[in-house]
Amino acid sequence: MNVLLHIPHASLDVPDAFYDGLLIPREQFRKYNLEMTDLGIEELFRDCPYEKMVAPYSRLYCDVERFRDDSMEVMSKYGEGVVYTHTYDGCRFHFHDERYREEVLRYYDDYHRQLDDLTRKLLLTDDELLILDCHSFSDKMASHFFEPPFPDICIGTEPDFYDERIVNLVIRKIETLGYTYRLDYPYRGSLVPNCVYHREIPSGKRVVSVMLEINKRIYL
Repeated sequence: MNVLLHIPHASLDVPDAFYDGLLIPREQFRKYNLEMTDLGIEELFRDCPYEKMVAPYSRLYCDVERFRDDSMEVMSKYGEGVVYTHTYDGCRFHFHDERYREEVLRYYDDYHRQLDDLTRKLLLTDDELLILDCHSFSDKMASHFFEPPFPDICIGTEPDFYDERIVNLVIRKIETLGYTYRLDYPYRGSLVPNCVYHREIPSGKRVVSVMLEINKRIYL
């Protein structure tokens, strides 16, 4: 099956307009950005010979993995919807008006159009597609929302886009390398492109999505 690596949170970049709404000193923002970014994930997956889609901007500007509608996004109540207003520890770091939000959503929509186009392209040459949703996390950040202890690697799954054989292959590889794992803890779910989620792909095509959340303590 074709494989697509999705890397949404590896960038530290923000557009210049972002700073107009910054409520904290830039140096303080820089530290939060370093903490909340999946640093080094691109490097970990550098040699994987598969298609990759990497978000160009920091999640603190736009989190392309959130639901577009805040009413559907559980993290929006913490100020971490598509457009963040708060950091993981509750610090209000950004103010924005509706015009700014609309600009961010245009970027969000364009990103997902590109993701849909790439998904359809890969499904043209194979009836099956595996999406590996590539992330990292820290014990420090996770502890603000969940109870430790946390595994070395968290495997996130989607019930409607799940393949037990593939998940078991991932588990066996993790165990072989000597790492600990948990399914859907502390984080759960995995990215599913809109065109797949809304069943806008040809019948007979199958997409499996697996999230890999690698604990920063084992590589940073």
